[in-house]
Amino acid sequence: MLNYKISYILIFFLFFLGVSCQQEESEIITPDSEEVISANSILAELLLQTSSNDGSEDDLLDNASCIEINLPVSVTVNGELIIINTLDDIALIEENISSSDEDNDAIEITFPITITLSDHTEVLVANEEELLQYVINCLSEEVIACVDFQYPISFSVFNSEFQDADVITINNDEALYEFLVSIGDDSAVFASLNYPVVLIYDNGNTIEVTSNSELEVAINNANLNCSYLAPDICFDVTELSICDDNNDEIQVFDLTEAVQNCSDLDLYNVTYYESEADAINQTNPIPIPTSYTNLTNSQTLYYSVELILNPSVSEIFPLTLIVEDCCDNPQAVFEDLVIYMPFSNEFKDLISGYTVENTDGEFVEDRVGNPTCAYSFVGGSPLSIPVTSENQIVQGDAFSISVWFRMQNDNSSDLEIMFQKGTEVGDGFELKVFTLNTPYFIDIDGNSAIDPAWLNEDDVVWDNTNWHHLVVTVDENNTVSLYRDGTLRNSLQNSQFNIGNNPLSFFTLGHGFIGHLDDLRVYKKALNPTEIEDLFNLDADCFTCL
Repeated sequence: MLNYKISYILIFFLFFLGVSCQQEESEIITPDSEEVISANSILAELLLQTSSNDGSEDDLLDNASCIEINLPVSVTVNGELIIINTLDDIALIEENISSSDEDNDAIEITFPITITLSDHTEVLVANEEELLQYVINCLSEEVIACVDFQYPISFSVFNSEFQDADVITINNDEALYEFLVSIGDDSAVFASLNYPVVLIYDNGNTIEVTSNSELEVAINNANLNCSYLAPDICFDVTELSICDDNNDEIQVFDLTEAVQNCSDLDLYNVTYYESEADAINQTNPIPIPTSYTNLTNSQTLYYSVELILNPSVSEIFPLTLIVEDCCDNPQAVFEDLVIYMPFSNEFKDLISGYTVENTDGEFVEDRVGNPTCAYSFVGGSPLSIPVTSENQIVQGDAFSISVWFRMQNDNSSDLEIMFQKGTEVGDGFELKVFTLNTPYFIDIDGNSAIDPAWLNEDDVVWDNTNWHHLVVTVDENNTVSLYRDGTLRNSLQNSQFNIGNNPLSFFTLGHGFIGHLDDLRVYKKALNPTEIEDLFNLDADCFTCL
């Protein structure tokens, strides 16, 4: 009968790692299959991760929990040389960073250095590039912190027939790691842990376990018993930014987005405060952090992270809310613009923010085919937007109206108003079409500026469905000019136009109009020919912001 023993070479090697081996047949109980620790079992992997070298305490230096920089080491932080002799000296780095005005704090390690890997081996690192490679390798490794065995512990090691055994005594993590690797390399060797054993958690709690299943549960609960915030928790987001959709630098933030990618978040209570003092005193928490409206731009809040099972373990982090101008609108010809309606899937004046709901028409393709970026009027109820102190127009004011239109009507007797001051026919002024699609501009006394060339041009007959650009300007001398497609079509010098001294309450769009409108702009100035040409040449847009 083959009599298998652990090789004397292995025993000799393990002896120097804190392992002792002795044959104690009287103390060995042959385990059942459930108590054998298989090399590829979940428990074997947990034991390896538990006995791996924990390098998390110096993560501020190396950004990797599975490697540890051997001390002492010299670092330069924001230009200051700091000698790290003990782990407590890492606080000197934190103090430097806290007091620095730098946005990107620089920590430079003086090489060469020696590091200890998760398997407890030491290697010499010559430069930052070599260290970075070890850090990258760490991404695939897991180290279980916050728990350790109360040593010594012992294993019974058997041959494949469970007939002969040795007792291996383990005195520290490094010895346990090496022992687990050694039995994993030999398929003819089986081991069982001699229970009971005691686990000591980082927060001081202990637990005695008497079986493999209990041990697996106890190790998995290690992260519930930490006395510090685990280094892989990403409470390092210092800013949340959001686009300003109405140009007032005020937006609604979901503060919890700062921690949404953090691991093991269910282990912590995260509470948000408007001031650091409130965070320290745990007073006046923000009641609904998922819907918080900032008070000012670049407002700094504070959030407290507290370990649920040990509330005395907590840390406070700053969080700055930034409202950004993310609008890609080129803002071409924006000076003195008082009404701006791009009709981009909404009937909204971007200047005042006023929106019309429940419209009769629908949003359609604009002049270059952008979907839902123009509006189709169907001759239904006209739509109104309020007159404000900023956009009101009275007699004597210089102003301009710019709009793109595309006719859809085939009734030559219809008078179709695109845009007017007031709500009733005859109010203020009207920019409209007659004889199917001839543009003209008329005041309260019947004075008008018409595009006379329209009816004589073959390319603008009533059934033409092309888009056209129309601009009306009125200057300080009451000269009225009408432009179509970038070209002056009519001009009335020093006219008798009268739009009334009452600003009225509303501007109205689409009174009896059947057709499409896009990019309506109203200015409190008379546009010059260059500006009109610029508007005509602007690409069709779907902007919803300024």
